[in-house]
Amino acid sequence: MQPLIKTKLADTNYDIHDYLQTRWSPRTFSDKSLNIETIQRLFEAARWAASSYNEQPWRFTYGQKGTDAYDKIFNCLGEFNQGWAKNAPVLVLTAIKEKFGNGKDNYHALHDLGLATGNMTFQAQSEGIALHQMAGVDFERAKEEMKGL
Repeated sequence: MQPLIKTKLADTNYDIHDYLQTRWSPRTFSDKSLNIETIQRLFEAARWAASSYNEQPWRFTYGQKGTDAYDKIFNCLGEFNQGWAKNAPVLVLTAIKEKFGNGKDNYHALHDLGLATGNMTFQAQSEGIALHQMAGVDFERAKEEMKGL
């Protein structure tokens, strides 16, 4: 498979897996779209992350460029992030379920989401796809926007 990202080698102190050593978070993206099979593989990698009591408390909402979902997610981004993310072929919002199925607080949900996102990142890297996680999101607006998706 032809990589979509250029290879950049991190100066690590110890030998680590090539996918980890070449991972980085660019703010420039190719205008090449991702096909649905590729997107499904990314989410499948996330699905197989370990989670407390196998609750899988993560939730992903995504949109491909040119769709209503993409525009709704894009409109939830901070102005700085909109400046560079407008070129990304796919945007993803993440969320967690804060309670276990039994109603008790799930204090591990963010940890579990992090591992799921890590799996997705590793899968993307293995396919030559770059991910850039960001915090500049209006989360209250995102909650409202995502109700209709």
